[in-house]
Amino acid sequence: MSLNNIVSTCGAVGSAVVGGVYTNFSARVMPWLGSLPDAEAIETMQKFNRTAVQVPFTTFFFGTAIASAWTVVHNVRKEDRVVGGILYLAGWVLTIVYNVPRNNRLADVVAGTAEGAQVWHVYLDEWTSANSVRAVLSLLGAVGLGVGAAMNVFSKPQ
Repeated sequence: MSLNNIVSTCGAVGSAVVGGVYTNFSARVMPWLGSLPDAEAIETMQKFNRTAVQVPFTTFFFGTAIASAWTVVHNVRKEDRVVGGILYLAGWVLTIVYNVPRNNRLADVVAGTAEGAQVWHVYLDEWTSANSVRAVLSLLGAVGLGVGAAMNVFSKPQ
């Protein structure tokens, strides 16, 4: 197996894992938080956000971005891989420029206050919508990266 296939496969797996985490948050965690009293929901999401930046998630989040960028640069003529890498990177950028600032804004509010409740309701809607977009981007990125690597492996004469 070539280095291109190894890196693309790692990108595909990482993109699928990250996309699965995002999907779980949009489909299960955020609706559950939305059902809680505002103060409890805010405190819980603040805890999630404080603990999210740890080795397991950051390894997949940043490692997949590196694998995707490497794949895009080294596979210019292989559209499936390039598209897969770009899709993951689009979700990665969305996280940094859209979701993280909202996480930071939520971190600054005090649960149980009117301001906190107002920020929470905007956050819940905006963050979940963007999270769903990055889930789709990550999962489609996994498909592009994985199919590209698989086609390369299985199309080679034995």
